[in-house]
Amino acid sequence: MMSALTTSHWIPDGSGPPLLGDATVGGRLREVAHEVPDRVALVEGLPTPERRRWAYAELLADAERCARWLLQHFEAGEHVAVWAHNLPEWVVLEYGVALAGLTLVTVNPSLQPDEAKYILGQSRSAGILLVPEVRGNPLSAHIDAIRDELPQLRHVFRLDQLDELTAHVTDATLPTVGTNDPAQIQYTSGTTGFPKGMMLRHGAIVNNARLWVDRVEIPTVSACCFRCLSSTRPGASWLCSAPSTAAQKSC
Repeated sequence: MMSALTTSHWIPDGSGPPLLGDATVGGRLREVAHEVPDRVALVEGLPTPERRRWAYAELLADAERCARWLLQHFEAGEHVAVWAHNLPEWVVLEYGVALAGLTLVTVNPSLQPDEAKYILGQSRSAGILLVPEVRGNPLSAHIDAIRDELPQLRHVFRLDQLDELTAHVTDATLPTVGTNDPAQIQYTSGTTGFPKGMMLRHGAIVNNARLWVDRVEIPTVSACCFRCLSSTRPGASWLCSAPSTAAQKSC
C-alpha cells in the first residue's frame, strides 16, 4: 500500500540568484535603503509634474512610521486588509504591515458587499484600510453595509488619508519579524466556488520577487511596474501605475 504524500519539493538546478535564507519584506527594504538611500524607489503614476516620488530612505521612513501607527491599533500577528486601487499609499501600507509583524489581506476593489464580507470574515481581518470608491464601486458604502456582520473587524480607516493618520505617531520599537512569519493572505478569484486564501510568508515573497526580476532581466537601475511585493534589486524603482484619485482609471 502506498503511503500518503506528506512532502513535495523541487530540487533547483543552480541557475538564478541564490535564495536568501533569512529574508523578510521589511528587512529587505532596510537593506536596500542602506545601500542606495537617495535613489528613487517609488513614483506615482500620474502624467503631471506634481506626481509624488519617494527615495528609498523616504519610503523606509514612511513605512516605519506606518508600522508604528498600525501597532497603536493592532497586535502583532493580526490581519489587516487593504481595499483600494493602485496608489502609493498601498505600497507604504504593504511595507508598514510587514514591519509591524502583521499580515496583509489583499481585497480586490471590484468586489461587491457579499464577496468582500466573505473574505474579511474568513481571513479574520481585525481592520481595513480603503478608499471611498474605485471606478464607481462605492467601497465605503459597502463596508458600512456589512460591518455589523463582521464582529472581528474593529477598525476602518481611509488609505488615502494615511499621511494624516500617521502624522503624529510616537517613536516605538518595532517587533522582530522572521522569514517564516506570514506576510500576506491573497485570495483566488472564486470563479468555481468561494475564494480560497493563500498565506504567503516573508521569505517566499522576497525570494519569489528576486527570481522574477532575474528571469525578466530587470536592470539594477530601472522602472518596474511590479506590485512591490518586496524589494527586488538594489536601486530599481517602482512605478505605481495608477492615479491617486479613485475616480480615474486604475490599472
